[in-house]
Amino acid sequence: MKKEDKCRIEVQGEMTAERYASLQLLYVPLIGADAAALYHTLVSIGTRHQKIRNHILIQTISRLSMEHMEKSRHVLEQYLLVKTFYDAAKNSYLYQVFMPKDGNEFLRHEVFGRLYLKEMGKDVYEFNKLCFAKPYEDKTAYQEITIPFVNILKEDWQDSQEEAFRKLKPQQDALHQNDIPLSFNYDRFLTGLPQMVFPSTARNEKNLRIIGELATIHGIDEITMRKLVSQSMNLKTNELNVEQLKKKVRNSKSDYKPEEAKDPYRLPPVRFLQNLQHGVEVSRSDKYLIEALISDFKMKPEVVNVLIEYVLKMKNQQFPKAYVEKVASTWVRLEIDTSEKALAQIQQEADGKTGRTKAVQKKELPSWYHNQDEISVDVEDYDEDELMRDLQEL
Repeated sequence: MKKEDKCRIEVQGEMTAERYASLQLLYVPLIGADAAALYHTLVSIGTRHQKIRNHILIQTISRLSMEHMEKSRHVLEQYLLVKTFYDAAKNSYLYQVFMPKDGNEFLRHEVFGRLYLKEMGKDVYEFNKLCFAKPYEDKTAYQEITIPFVNILKEDWQDSQEEAFRKLKPQQDALHQNDIPLSFNYDRFLTGLPQMVFPSTARNEKNLRIIGELATIHGIDEITMRKLVSQSMNLKTNELNVEQLKKKVRNSKSDYKPEEAKDPYRLPPVRFLQNLQHGVEVSRSDKYLIEALISDFKMKPEVVNVLIEYVLKMKNQQFPKAYVEKVASTWVRLEIDTSEKALAQIQQEADGKTGRTKAVQKKELPSWYHNQDEISVDVEDYDEDELMRDLQEL
């Protein structure tokens, strides 16, 4: 990359006081001064009306060499603050700059929260937890008395309405090719869904993407999703309440039918787990955990399915959150992004474990071992212990 190479900047969102505090107190200690300087420069230039054509101004203001600027950009990408795209035909870069997570969300993040605790220590983590704590009000005594919504629109659908919806259908954006592949028919979802129930202002790319992801994860068809979306609309503001929609989706009950496919790992993860437990409805907590694997760990659904199968086998058909997240973190670091890679990793671990077992003398286990309800087996810790013993013998 050279400073004369073409580039442009797109800033997503606005920098609020809460996000700025999160950036300075949480992100900067981890990303370092150079990456912070580059981030501030990209945001400042990207929010101005005058657009840049190359990297010269970015380098001049950030005071970073091109080599350090590229390294700092990679750091920002790791912390989900920047996405980079390149057009080889035009030799042009596009930088999408994203706002920092709110402090409470950052500290609760499965990866960032653990990393911050490791690098900054318990005292600093606890201090920032208090700084970014959300005010809480106990609402358990309240009962909802809202008049239920009744759809008074007719079910007939005119050609002019059909044409309007077709113009509004989401186009596949090349910039989102890294997102999870969706199994959702937007045409079928939008056709027959009245504007008064789901207005055009709510049919933005972000909302439609979330709807498609939830349907893909939970295996919800387009007709059912229409109902859930309509129940999650704020009719006063014409806005989609995303959190309400997520709750509706997690609480939804499906008419179970055993699903078979050429590749079972291509099934929606929630349906995949339901298949493994013989049609029993997946618990809300397990649904929430599956969502986190895709949204927080950025895992592909097919990889999540392999992980589900693996954990159930390793943990005697249990799905413990801590163990699931530990395996997910390992697979993310190993860049496992297909079911084939995940299965190969499992086989590699099994081969290694079998090899070690042959070299270990079999001993009688104490009686208390057999009386435990659950035995927590930590594969990585076992490997480290054995390695330490081998090193001591040398």
